[in-house]
Amino acid sequence: MASRLGWLQTCKLKQLEAIARATGINSSGTKPTLITQIQDGLSHITLPRPGKIFSSKKESALVANHGYSVFSIDMGIRNLAYCQLVLPPTWLQRNPNNPQSIRPVIPRLLRWSRIDVSKPVDDIQASNDSALITESPAKESFSPSIYASHAHTFLATHILPHAPTHILIERQRFRSMGGSAVQEWTLRVNMFEAMLYATLRTYSELGMWKGEVVPVLPSKVVKYWLDGRDDVVEMDREKTRRKSLSGKNSKMLKMGIVRDMVEHGTGVIMDGEAKETAGLVMKRGSGKFDDLADCLLQGLAWVKWEENKRLVWEKGLGVLDELENQKEKGEG
Repeated sequence: MASRLGWLQTCKLKQLEAIARATGINSSGTKPTLITQIQDGLSHITLPRPGKIFSSKKESALVANHGYSVFSIDMGIRNLAYCQLVLPPTWLQRNPNNPQSIRPVIPRLLRWSRIDVSKPVDDIQASNDSALITESPAKESFSPSIYASHAHTFLATHILPHAPTHILIERQRFRSMGGSAVQEWTLRVNMFEAMLYATLRTYSELGMWKGEVVPVLPSKVVKYWLDGRDDVVEMDREKTRRKSLSGKNSKMLKMGIVRDMVEHGTGVIMDGEAKETAGLVMKRGSGKFDDLADCLLQGLAWVKWEENKRLVWEKGLGVLDELENQKEKGEG
């Protein structure tokens, strides 16, 4: 593989950084470090074969018809958001009309919801008509045994029945805003994150599920969607770039991107249950839906990263022009 990617040696540092950002690979470091990181990142672009996710004979109609079922999870306990994107079996295959490129694909969004995982399933189902707002219980138990049960219930009820080929999980941090203290709530979410990984690994080892779990760093998603945007550049001119890419400003920008997608029907095709959530997003106007925005943008960013990895592999040095065209079109 190293010989096929030998052209990376001729790239300038800025070009390597652009390739890394466009493929979801760590974009920091020296030129030799970036080359190694890109080579390592491109070593994993082969996806599971559609229809071979479960060991049982009962194949999922969703996977058989649509190819890939990608669930994206924005971590939380009272405000966990998730969405399901489906892609056809031809995703990442060569475009017969342009052998040096891949088939253009717009993902279909089938499910898009926000839940309180500490609630019983019956309570969650009863509040489906208010996907953007959930009431917090007066008292909760955060014991590991209870959250192990919550992890199993969430996955068995909302994720695994829909034959996921990939489950993207937002990586959690231990500290907020560079503070020295580790907040108790952060530890609770981290514990639940670990429970999800452990439960999915157990399902895999027992042959109950054969998909892939993918950790996603929020910082990479933010850079992918916000770097180079005109509204962020304008903030940069006012010497507020650091603030613009974090906290409240970052949330507002991401919610604006998603609202534009919903309003204009770009970037993703709304279908199934997701249409109801999309309607609530638009109906509530400036209402809080940053968790929903985060899980959707995370899923769409990952899809584009995988496509760009294949482009880098197929086009070689010519991929730089392709990535520049994407940037001009606002696609990354």
